[in-house]
Amino acid sequence: METQIHQTLGTNILPSHYDLLFEPDFKTFTFKGTAYIVVSIKEPTKTIKLHAKELQIKTAELRQRNLSLAGKTHYNPQKEELTLTFPQAVHGQAQIHLQFTGRHNEGMYGFYRSSYQHKGKTEYLLTSQFEAANARAAFPCFDEPAFKATFDVSFIVDRNLFTISNMPIKKEKTLQNNQKQVSFLTSPRMSTYLLYLGIGNFQSIQTKHRHILIRVLTTPEKIHLAPLALGYTKKFLAFFEKYFQVKYPLPKVDIIAIPDFAAGAMENWGAITFREIAVLGDEKTSVAVKQNIAITIAHELAHQWFGNLVTMQWWDDLWLNESFATFMSYKAVNDAFPAWDLPLQYFEDTIADALSADEIEATHPINVHVNTPGEIDEIFDNISYDKGGSVLHMLEDAVGEAAFRQGLTLYLRKHAYQNATKHDLWTAIQEAKQENFVSTMVHGWITQSGYPLVSVKKEKNKYYLSQQRFSLLGKQHSESWIIPLRYFTDQGKAGTTILREKTTSFPSSAHWIKVNHGQPGFYRVTYDAPLLAQLGNALRRKKLSSLDAAGLENDLFSLMVSRQYSLAEYLGFVEQYCLDAEYPLNSSISGHLGWLLRLAAGSTLEDAVRRTSLLFHLEQLKKVGWRRVKNERNTTTLLRSQVISNLGLAGHAETLKKGKELFQQLQHGHGSVDQNLRSTIYLLAARQGDEKMFTYFIQQYQKETLPEESRRLLRAIGMFRQKAFVEKALAFSLSGVRLQDSYMIPIMISLNPGMNTLLWSWTKKHWPQFLKKFTSGTHMLGTFVKTMSSCSEEKMENDIAQFFSLKKNMRDDVKLVVKQVLEHIEINRRFMERN
Repeated sequence: METQIHQTLGTNILPSHYDLLFEPDFKTFTFKGTAYIVVSIKEPTKTIKLHAKELQIKTAELRQRNLSLAGKTHYNPQKEELTLTFPQAVHGQAQIHLQFTGRHNEGMYGFYRSSYQHKGKTEYLLTSQFEAANARAAFPCFDEPAFKATFDVSFIVDRNLFTISNMPIKKEKTLQNNQKQVSFLTSPRMSTYLLYLGIGNFQSIQTKHRHILIRVLTTPEKIHLAPLALGYTKKFLAFFEKYFQVKYPLPKVDIIAIPDFAAGAMENWGAITFREIAVLGDEKTSVAVKQNIAITIAHELAHQWFGNLVTMQWWDDLWLNESFATFMSYKAVNDAFPAWDLPLQYFEDTIADALSADEIEATHPINVHVNTPGEIDEIFDNISYDKGGSVLHMLEDAVGEAAFRQGLTLYLRKHAYQNATKHDLWTAIQEAKQENFVSTMVHGWITQSGYPLVSVKKEKNKYYLSQQRFSLLGKQHSESWIIPLRYFTDQGKAGTTILREKTTSFPSSAHWIKVNHGQPGFYRVTYDAPLLAQLGNALRRKKLSSLDAAGLENDLFSLMVSRQYSLAEYLGFVEQYCLDAEYPLNSSISGHLGWLLRLAAGSTLEDAVRRTSLLFHLEQLKKVGWRRVKNERNTTTLLRSQVISNLGLAGHAETLKKGKELFQQLQHGHGSVDQNLRSTIYLLAARQGDEKMFTYFIQQYQKETLPEESRRLLRAIGMFRQKAFVEKALAFSLSGVRLQDSYMIPIMISLNPGMNTLLWSWTKKHWPQFLKKFTSGTHMLGTFVKTMSSCSEEKMENDIAQFFSLKKNMRDDVKLVVKQVLEHIEINRRFMERN
C-alpha cells in the first residue's frame, strides 16, 4: 500500500473529546471561547501542537490527575499551528485547557457572520463552515479528518436567540443580563470539519422520520419557502436507510438556509447548511432549481453515511466522500421522482462533465496527494465529484447492483465512526462480489489521470479494439486501463467483454457495433470512417438508444476539439444525422454548438457554426415550442430554455423579438410567463438592452428577496452587448452583490462573445483585492481564473502565464486551475488554427 507524507500533526497526541464554550458578541462580532480537550499522549513530550487560525490564545494549561502545568504559546501563521510548551514532559491521558478569543469574519469560513434583511433592517446570524481546514478558525483543535473525537458544545447568548449544533439541546440555563447558557448533547465520534455552530433569529418547520426530528431553518422572511425541502429530506432519509441497510445514527437532522455561503451546501453531521438558492423553493419554483434543490439535499444526506459515519483517513481520499454523494444523490432523487429522467440527466450532468474535465494534461487522479489546506481546496472539483461518481457508476455496472450495494453496507458497518481508505472500500465490494478483480480493475481508474480512448475498426468479419489515453492536446501516454466494455450490434445483440491489454479483437458478422452501450463506461470511443457513417444512419433511424446516441456525439465533439476530425465533419454529422435528436443528445449538441459559437465569434468560422446552430435549434424549437404543456417531462422543459437561449445568441431575429415582447409583458405585469423561461427571457432582453434596461435589472436585483429571481437578474446583468455596460456590470459585482455571488457576473461575461480582453484586464486589476477577500477555505478564487478558459489568443495566453509567474499573484488554491486555463487556451488556439 502506498505511503505518502502530508502536513500533519502526527499521531503521538490523539484527541478523544472536546468540551467547547462560545460566548459571541453581536455588537463587536468577536467571541470568547473555552476549550477542554481530552488527549492521549503516547511518548512523553513537553510540546503539544494544535491547529489555530486568527485566534488570540489567552491561557493554556495542561492538567493530569493532581498535576497542573501552565503552557507557553507560539504560533506559526504559515502552517496555522499553535505550539504549547510545558515545563516538564507528560504522557498518558491529559486535558488541555485553553481560553481564547476570535472574530466572526465576513469571509464565509470558520465561525462567521451572515447578514439578512428583517422588517427593513439589517440583522445578523452566526454560522460555521469548517471544511476543509477551518474549524481551527473557531477553536484550537486537531484539525485533520483522522483525529475523530466526541464534542460537547455550549453557547452563552441572548435569551431570544435560536441556537443550533450537531445534536439536540441537552439543557438551557437562565443567566443574568437577559442571557442563557445552552448546552447540547454529546456528539458521536466525528472529525472537526463536521462540527456545526449556529446562532440567530432562525424560524423553523419540522416533521419526523421514525423518531428522527427533521427541521428546515431559515431567516424569518423566507420560512414560507421551506416546506419543499422538508418533504424532500424525509423522502431521501428513508431511501438511504433502506439502501445502505444502516440506520441514520443521530436523533435529528437540520436543513439550514444561510444567506451568505461560499459553497452550495455542507454536510455538517445533523446540521446541514445550504445556500438559500440550493434549498429554498416552492411549487412555483422552476424545474431546474427544484431539481437542484432535490439533488443537493440528497447529496448532503448521502454524506451523513459516506463522509460522516465513515470518514476518509486524509484528504487524498476526498473523492470517497464526494463521489459517493454525487452518485447516490441521483439514485435517491430518481427513486422518489422517476418521471424526472435522472439517469439520462446523470449522463449530461456528471459523466459528460467529468469526461470534459479529465481530457486535459493538467488534470489530476481521483485519488490525489495533497499536502497543505490550500491544495486541499483545489481538489473540490469535477474530478473528485463527477469523475469519481462516473467511475462508481461503471463499477456498479461491472459488478452488478446487488453486489455493489452489499459491499457498501459491509464497508459502512465495518468502519462506522472510524476512518477508512479506498482499499477498505474495494475489499468490501470484492467480498460481496466474491471475485478478486475489483481492486485490480479500479486501481488504475483511481490512481491514473485521464481516461482511455477506445479505437474500433472492422476488417472482414473481425472487430479490432485498442486503447490509449485520450488527450485534447494529442500527447502520447503509456497508461492503460482494465476496461469493462458493453457493446450492441445492428443484429440487436448486446454483449460484454473486458479489455485488459492495449489491444484485443473478436469475430463478429455484425455490420456495425456500438461500444459503451448504455454509456456506463468512463471512456471515449472512436470508429473508423465506414463504421461512423453506419452508426450515424442507425442514430437517425432511432436504432440507437438516446444514451448511446448522446455518447456517440459527445465523443465525436471531443475528437473534433482534439483535431482528429474537422469542424466541417462535426457540423456535417449534426446536420445529416441529428436534427431530430432526443434527450440527452439534443441537450449535448445544443451545449456544444453554443460553445463553438462563442469560440468562433468574430472569426471566419462564425458563419458556418451559426448556420448549423440555427438549423438545429429551429428544428428543436418546432418540437418543444415556447410554452410548457401539462405533464411535460422535465428534460423537455430544461431543453426549451437551452434552445431559445442559443437561438438568441445566434442572433435569430424572431426569437429576439419574441423574447423582448415577453420581457415587456413581465415588466408591466401583463399575461403569465412560464417561470422556467424567465432566465432565458432576461438573457434575450439583455442582448438587445439599452441603458434604461441595464438600470432596470440593477434596481430589480437590489429589491429582490427570492433567491432564484436574484440569480436570474444577476445573470442577465452580465449579458449586455455594449462594453460600457459590461464595465458597469463588473464594477457592480465588486460592490453591489453578496460576496458569495461576486463571481456570477464575471462568469456570465465569460459566456458573452467578444468580452475576454476586457474581463482579463479587470481580473488583473482587482486580483490583489480578490486574494484578500477569498480565503482558501471558500473555494472561490479559482473561479475568477476559470473565466479565461474560452480564450484562444496566444497573446492572452502569454499574458496570463506572465501574470501568474509572479509569486505575489500565485496561491496554492489556484496553482492547478492556472495550468488548466493555459492549457485550454492552447487547445482552443490549435483548434482555430486547424479549422
